[in-house]
Amino acid sequence: MTKALGFLVALCFIAAACGSADTATPAQEPETAPVAAEDPATEPADTTTTIPEPAADPETTQNPTTEEDDTTATTTTIPEPEPATDPETTQNPTTDEADTTTTIPEPEPETDSTATTTTIPEPVADPETTEDPAAEDADTTATTTTIPEPEPATDPETTEDPISEEADTTATTPAPLPERLPADPDAPTGEWVAGINAAGWGFHRHLTGNAVSSPVSIGVAFSLSRAGASPDSGAALDRIFGFPDDGTHSAANAVDLSLAEPSVEPTTLEVANRLFPDDDFTMRTEFLHTAAAQYGAAVEPVDTADGAAAAGIINRWVSESTRGLIPMIVDGDVVQGQQLVLVNTVYLKADWVAQFPSELTGDGQFTTGDGQTVTVPFMRDQRPAPRRFARLEDADAVELPYQGGELAMWLVVPHDPAGLAAVEESLGARGVTGLQQAAQEGMVDVIMPQWEQTLPPADLFGWLCPQGFCPGARFDNIAPGIFITAALHGAKVIVDEKGTEAAAATALVGRTSLPPPPDLTIVADRPFLWAIVHQDTGALLFVGRLVDPTA
Repeated sequence: MTKALGFLVALCFIAAACGSADTATPAQEPETAPVAAEDPATEPADTTTTIPEPAADPETTQNPTTEEDDTTATTTTIPEPEPATDPETTQNPTTDEADTTTTIPEPEPETDSTATTTTIPEPVADPETTEDPAAEDADTTATTTTIPEPEPATDPETTEDPISEEADTTATTPAPLPERLPADPDAPTGEWVAGINAAGWGFHRHLTGNAVSSPVSIGVAFSLSRAGASPDSGAALDRIFGFPDDGTHSAANAVDLSLAEPSVEPTTLEVANRLFPDDDFTMRTEFLHTAAAQYGAAVEPVDTADGAAAAGIINRWVSESTRGLIPMIVDGDVVQGQQLVLVNTVYLKADWVAQFPSELTGDGQFTTGDGQTVTVPFMRDQRPAPRRFARLEDADAVELPYQGGELAMWLVVPHDPAGLAAVEESLGARGVTGLQQAAQEGMVDVIMPQWEQTLPPADLFGWLCPQGFCPGARFDNIAPGIFITAALHGAKVIVDEKGTEAAAATALVGRTSLPPPPDLTIVADRPFLWAIVHQDTGALLFVGRLVDPTA
């Protein structure tokens, strides 16, 4: 009986200025779900041989044997005759040709199953299995099957399930998944980054009030799912995320590997992907190979029949990957009965190049988006520091670099306390990433609040569906009949002066002269935009809006 299928894309992003130093759980090797052997049609037996003994139980002839057996045996030997074959089983199309050459003198009592050995010429491949591109690699390794005892006749209902038929083409012991590929220098990384930045900016604009999200996390997760999308679903994803016509996965791999380069103490930047299939679900080999080679995705089967237990396993991995900042991304009701949960996490912990001395942090007034004022802790430069900045028409922007030189936060503060929406609309994703090209060097004095923002797991379909990608989108190249049922994204960021203390304190010691007047003073005491950018690729690691630090 055909089962309803679905999979859930769970997206997590974490960027933290401080966090624990726990390490992420190592990726686990994929496990292979057991697959029942298909009943392939056999080649005609030798028509010149007459077998005096009764024919073998047709059920035992449903299993292919090795090529070596084909060259040495053309007859079937059974020590004792068995009862006449059930007429229903003789109608099995896979044994019709063999039955035409077998003579049965008379039925006898059932034979000892342990004494039965059957040798059959090499079977002809099932047409359905040869049409499955994902199973080609696996089929080359599955040429032998040993069945010590006869099996019951196949239930006709199970043979009518198209998902089961396709899944059976995967070998019981598939070839190991490939290693992660090195970055392709010719991959279209610029086009891939521009597409996910624009899409991520669109999701940011979809959020209201305080907002935090990760364009990179959302982009990587849907880029990975693109490898299994059906034509219509793939076209929708290409339109929304601007994926290149050719080289989407090699570009994602090159960007991911580039993001990992600055992950050297004291900076940590980790991107991780994992597939959580139901333990009875089989994915196409081609999709698994792409997931492993281009995204480093490990496979960890779970029993989604027990939704709470499966969600617990998934959330535990997410929590470990994000050092506890995202303790939950899915619940048992979301996971219950699903075939696949695809999860991406991004974790960042970085130190400022120039710290905000903790002894200078003090309370100040912040004007919220609705015109109210709240008292919050403000961090202050000890004195103006050399920074890059940009003067925009209706806002000022300053770069706050992290140690390592690859990552920086851009703080964009509008001149008008009520003007953030206009600034966001005019700036756009390209404007944010282009700030580093438009910036000039100078002495900048920065005063900004400490803040912490959390986006609980949010439904992405409220943003995606109006653009033509809705629940039910098909992903037949992951497995036949599978479709997406939910897409979630959660994020959290903590910004304060901790973690930058040691390195920044060294940079500030030994100053003996008074600083010159600052070229720019930025006081972020009103709603502002912030974004963390990977300088080398221009990827928006995450972007946010702070309207009320106390919310």
